[in-house]
Amino acid sequence: RRSIPQRLLRPTFGAYNDFLRATAPYPLILWSVDTRDWAHQNVDRSVRMVQQTVQDGDIILMHDMYEQTAEASEQIIRWLSDQGFQLVTVSELFEARGILLKPGEIYRCAYPS
Repeated sequence: RRSIPQRLLRPTFGAYNDFLRATAPYPLILWSVDTRDWAHQNVDRSVRMVQQTVQDGDIILMHDMYEQTAEASEQIIRWLSDQGFQLVTVSELFEARGILLKPGEIYRCAYPS
């Protein structure tokens, strides 16, 4: 039986304030690993950033507008899989950890930070 995916909100630029937190009808999803792919557009730097910092439960931020990010994604996905990581959606990540996401709350990863 498949559950209906929960709606989530990633604030633009990761920016939020008290008003957004108080009025958001969805959980606010940020990230714990920022490849900064938008700034450097360098495949090796993006791959290295993930390899040096990722841990179980992380949310990795990448952008889908650059060819270099697509290339880095292929390498990162292969490497993560080789390391035994399972790639899942944000909803699946928190559901697997038994974490109930609440509207207006901020989430950066699925482990105590």
